[in-house]
Amino acid sequence: HPLCPDNKALWPVQSIWIGSFLSLPSLLLKHNRLKEIVSVKAAMGVDLALVFAVDVSSSVDEGDYKLQMGGIAQALRNPVALEYVQSGPQRKVAISLVQWSTAKTQVVTLDWHILVDGPSIEAAALSIETQERRWSMGGTGMAAALEFCTNLLNTFPMPARRRLIDVSGDGQDNEGGDVAKARALTLASGITINGLPIIEGSQYIEDYYRYKIIGGPGAFIEPAVNILAFGRAMQSKLLRELQDLDA
Repeated sequence: HPLCPDNKALWPVQSIWIGSFLSLPSLLLKHNRLKEIVSVKAAMGVDLALVFAVDVSSSVDEGDYKLQMGGIAQALRNPVALEYVQSGPQRKVAISLVQWSTAKTQVVTLDWHILVDGPSIEAAALSIETQERRWSMGGTGMAAALEFCTNLLNTFPMPARRRLIDVSGDGQDNEGGDVAKARALTLASGITINGLPIIEGSQYIEDYYRYKIIGGPGAFIEPAVNILAFGRAMQSKLLRELQDLDA
C-alpha cells in the first residue's frame, strides 16, 4: 500500500518531520544550559579584587617588614571587615599580596584568596603574617610594581565588580621606571590605585603618592606618619575600601 510505513520512498520525509519535531526540545535544552553557564559565571564573581602591593625594598628592615605584614593581617581580622565583605551582592572579595622591591623583583606571596567568612579571612591573615620577605638589594621599582599588579588583575580568572591596587611604601621610584606611563596603563584598564605612604615626616612622599600614584574612581591615600602607625593606617584604609561593596 502506498501509505504503508514499509514504503521506503516515504522514509526521507518521515526523517525530516521527526528531526523538526525533535529540534524544539533540543533548542530548549541548549538554551537552559546556556542560562546555567551564565548563572554559574555570575555566582563565581566577586565584589572586589584587591592586590596589596607592599614595598619591601632596601629601605625596609626586618622590623619594618613584620609591622607591615602584621598590620595587614590585623586589618583583615577586624570584625567590621567581615561585615563589609558579606554586605556586597556577591558576598565575596578576592585578595592577593605582592611584595616588590627593585624593578626586576615582584613576588606574589599570597595567590588569589577568596574571602567569604571568618575562617577564610583568618587563613589569609595567618598566611600574610607568617610569610617570608622576598626582595632584592637595590632601589625602589614603583613603576614596575604597578605594571606587575595590573597584569595580575587583568588575568584574574573571575568577574569582579571593582578592581583595586593598594600600594604601600616609603619612597619614590628611583630605578628609572616611568611611573606616569605605568599609572596611565593601570587606570586605562579600569583599575583604581589607592596609596598608603609611610611619610616619616616627608611631605614630598605624601605628595608623590597623592599626585603621581593614586588614581581612578574614589582613589585616596591614607598616610602613616611612621612605620609604627602602619597598622592603624592600613586598617582605616581597608575598611574604607570595603565599606561600599553594596554600592
